[in-house]
Amino acid sequence: MGPILPGHSAAGRRFLPSPLPLGLGYGGMNADLVSIGLKFPRWQDAVEAAIGSNNLTVAGEVRGGQLVQFSDRSGAQINILAAEPYATFAGFRSESLAFANVTMLSDVIALLNVVDGAGNDVASLTANLAQGPLIADSEGLTFEQVALTALMVDADCYDSALDYETATGEVLGLFLSPGAELVASGSGHATPDAAAEFSAEVLEAEYRHNALTGQRFIHATVDGPFAFDVCLPDREELPQKGSVVAGTAVMAGSLLNPVGGACGCGGGSCGCGGH
Repeated sequence: MGPILPGHSAAGRRFLPSPLPLGLGYGGMNADLVSIGLKFPRWQDAVEAAIGSNNLTVAGEVRGGQLVQFSDRSGAQINILAAEPYATFAGFRSESLAFANVTMLSDVIALLNVVDGAGNDVASLTANLAQGPLIADSEGLTFEQVALTALMVDADCYDSALDYETATGEVLGLFLSPGAELVASGSGHATPDAAAEFSAEVLEAEYRHNALTGQRFIHATVDGPFAFDVCLPDREELPQKGSVVAGTAVMAGSLLNPVGGACGCGGGSCGCGGH
């Protein structure tokens, strides 16, 4: 059976308004969608378009519901948690991999402690994790390969590191995760989200076209404090190698080896060896 979403029948026909909270991770805005070629007036419109594409796969079974993913050939993704507490969030099929210890803070938000090959701490950040709902009740994962992408919501580009440092007074390579800082502080007065602020040197950049919308966006690999990709809204000039991209983003992550009840069999990342 294919995915069954809230507000839809088993045949996929909509019969009730969707209860899904939309656009987790950065104040409910849809600016992260624009960075992957999914510019819609509302998150709801993006979700409806994804559902209408019939390009959905079931990532796993969660508390009597499903975790469903829309995946575009451009790399753009929308994750839909069709079970309580219900959520939708953007993602991307990143080319960059990092090792991290993973602790879920909610069904979607993960605390990622990025480590090097020897297990030494490199950085801590919060991110919307594609498989988060499948491991939300686990005690955490260690030394997992995670594909990370910064979905830019406010970006500036500079011709060189010198231009960036002259214009901002900042040292290149900044990466700040307010969510991780909030967790470290032990404060319970606010809820961490997936926002981040960073600067990084561009290694390579290319235009991509979202097949669902036909919209163009920019995908880049960067030399940052750890491995992650960057997606930016379309602009006339493609960032060149050696230039700098800086600004705020929603961090999106995906485990290289999916875990959790992918088919309800209890067999982990299903083949399906659990039957």
